[in-house]
Parts: sequence; structure tokens; C-alpha cells
Amino acid sequence: MAILKEAIASSSAAAPGGEARSVGQSSRRAPRTEAARRDALSRTIEAEIIPRLMLVHTSDGCCEGDRQDPLPSHEEVVEFAGLVIAHDVEVATSYISVLRARGATLETIFLHLLAPAANHLDALWREDKADFCDVTIALSRLQQVLRALSAPFEAEGDTGPEEKRILLASSPGETHTFGVAIVEEFLRRSGWDAVCAPGTSLAELGRIVRSDWFDVVGLSLSCESLLAELASAIDVVRRRSRNKRVGVVVGGHYFNEHPESAALVGADLVAFDGLDAVRKAQRFVGGAARAR
Repeated sequence: MAILKEAIASSSAAAPGGEARSVGQSSRRAPRTEAARRDALSRTIEAEIIPRLMLVHTSDGCCEGDRQDPLPSHEEVVEFAGLVIAHDVEVATSYISVLRARGATLETIFLHLLAPAANHLDALWREDKADFCDVTIALSRLQQVLRALSAPFEAEGDTGPEEKRILLASSPGETHTFGVAIVEEFLRRSGWDAVCAPGTSLAELGRIVRSDWFDVVGLSLSCESLLAELASAIDVVRRRSRNKRVGVVVGGHYFNEHPESAALVGADLVAFDGLDAVRKAQRFVGGAARAR
């Protein structure tokens, strides 16, 4: 959406001190009060960005009959990732508001915009197209967006009376944890008592599963280099868990590419996204109940 770039550019003139940055550009800004900067940015978003976004989607032929939960395109994911690098979270929130006005559900936003945007940011860093500081700030903004959408997303769910507990963590040494946060949102919406502990050490993971009951433990992995650490974590979970029939579900970028490796590390199931994680966790709990 080239018109979005034009709208963002115009915000620089309308909101002094709120200049857009390209990837790799310095993050220094002229000093101004936080309240004044936010007020100027909010006015710009309302007056410039949202109307132009709505105009471009209308002119592209988006009519009422077409608004059936459209998936964000790859170009929109890339554009959104650029926004969270270059702008404050208010701009990202406005972008999502436009997608929702087109008919995109929160589920679609989580699975097909936020998660791919996080993956794209990681790729920018690995390919040396963005520095670590920019990517870290952008991921922090994604976390803020996710938290803002958490309550309405959970409210959409049908929790049911059954109490189910799951521990979500990343492999020891893993630094990519945004996907774990998204999976947590899907599980909570489905009625799970989800405990999220990304960045947990092997010893801490063992302590958690020994002290608390969990029906399922979910572990995330992004790269092959930590495969041995993940196998060790699963071994610790099985040996120390209070629930001797605990289920282990693995996911993350690595298992999306190599689902066959789940058996090699001792996992029960592979989940490919937040929605699939709910299905797999429910399937395991249902099977465990029948086996009792």
C-alpha cells in the first residue's frame, strides 16, 4: 500500500519531532514532551493515516461483499513490520484498526499479521538489514499491540467448565519468544489456565513442573542449534513433572520446517500456530482422560 507510506510521510510534517525512520536509520529525535508528541501523533493518525488507508482499500475494490476475514498479504506484513520499526505503537494500532474495518478477525490478525511480522523482523536482523536495537524496540511494540488486543480476543472464547493447565516456555537459550505469547492468547481464549515462562532455564523449568500440576507443557524452538537443549528440557519435564502423564507439545519456526524432528526430541505432538496448539493440547488431554 504505497499510499500508506505517503500518509506516514505526511505525519512527519504534521507532527514535529515524529519523523519516520527507515530501517537502519538513527533513532535520535528532537526533544519534546511525551504528552505533546503523543497528542500530535494521535491527531495525525486520525486526520491523515486512517482516512487514506480507508480510501486506498475502497479504491482497490473492497466492497461489503468482499469483507469475509481477508488475510493480510505478504506486502502488508512487511509494511506492518516496517511500521513497528519506524513508528510508535499508535501507528501500528491504527493499521490494525483498518484491517479489522476490512473484516479481518482478531484471530487472523494474530496468526497472519503479528506472528509473520515478528518472523520478518527476525529475518531482517539475521540478514543484517536492521540492527539489534531497532528489532528489539519493534518486538517490544508488537508485545504492546498484543497486550492491547488480549482482552477482546479472550472475550471471544467459550471457556467451558473444565479446568486445564498448560505451561508454555521456550527452549533453554532461545531468544525468540513472541510466538509463545501468541499461543498463550489462543489457549486462554479456549479456557486454558496458561502459565507463560519464556526464557526459563533448565533448572527453573524442572522446578516449575515439580511444584505445579500441568496437563500439557508447550515448548518453542526457532533454530536447529538448540535442538539438544530442547531434548534435555523435555527429558527434565518428563522426569520431574508432578503429572506423570504430562503431554509435551513443541512448536516454533524450526518445527514448522521440520515437524518430523518432534519425535527425535521426545515430544508427543507438533503445533504449527496458536490455533493448532489449542487443537493439539485438547487432543492430548482428551486422549489422556480416556486412558485413565
